[in-house]
Amino acid sequence: MGRERTRKGKHLLFYPACCIALLLGIWGCTHFQQKWKGEGRLARAGTFLAKGKYEESMREAKEVLRLYPRILGDEALFQMGLIYAYPRNPDQDYQKSLKRFQRVIKEFPKSELKDQAEVWACVLQKIIDKDRELGKLEQRNSYLGKALEKKQKKVKGLESQVEKLKDQVEKLKDQVEKLKDQLLRLKEIDLGIEEKKSQAK
Repeated sequence: MGRERTRKGKHLLFYPACCIALLLGIWGCTHFQQKWKGEGRLARAGTFLAKGKYEESMREAKEVLRLYPRILGDEALFQMGLIYAYPRNPDQDYQKSLKRFQRVIKEFPKSELKDQAEVWACVLQKIIDKDRELGKLEQRNSYLGKALEKKQKKVKGLESQVEKLKDQVEKLKDQVEKLKDQLLRLKEIDLGIEEKKSQAK
């Protein structure tokens, strides 16, 4: 009788253990199947990116992130970061790309993509900083260009005033010369009158 109880006890533990193993097997198959489907969509996103279909690529990556955030979230975010950083993408946005890579680093610290995401984030941050500096320099250059235009207009205005003054000086010189001629004639007339007076005496 003692042996029968232990056998029944073994069977009682065997059934729950089988049920747990079965549930884990089903969960593992489902998990594997989901990961397989998600990886297929990510591969499609990569193909779209290579073909220049950026919207379709982004749509696939976003869908993977929505459907499989725990399993493939890091890969989906990384793919989105690449799409936003892609040079030929007309919707290229380094800020959005940087945010996706930062999310990979923050939300998936044990991901295999973390190191690559850190490199991308560092490079993108430098590009964004340089773009800001370039924007400030362009703004300053524009301001200086406008200031230079104003100065050039002033210089042109002053040059035209100088030309007018030169014309006036020339006219005044002509008038002075005429007045000198008249003065000489008047002196000659005075001298002629004086001579006549002295001869008349």
